[in-house]
Amino acid sequence: MTETANELVLKCTVIARDGADFPTVWDAVLKSHALVVGPPIQTFDDEERPQLEIRLVTGQRLVYKSDSNEYAVLLASHRRPF
Repeated sequence: MTETANELVLKCTVIARDGADFPTVWDAVLKSHALVVGPPIQTFDDEERPQLEIRLVTGQRLVYKSDSNEYAVLLASHRRPF
């Protein structure tokens, strides 16, 4: 069975809750994952706070918000890269 984007976010969230920072999650889970298309790109949320977006082969985006150490899935990117 192939892992979904939501399952990938859950995996990242569990590791982050155990104290891992983004570089650790990137190296351990995301960098070589089959769903990940490329490296993280800095974008901004609706309040103009920086976040990292990672494109997925599904057309979705995995988003990491450093201020809250949270991961989420977006349908498509609405932000311009910095």
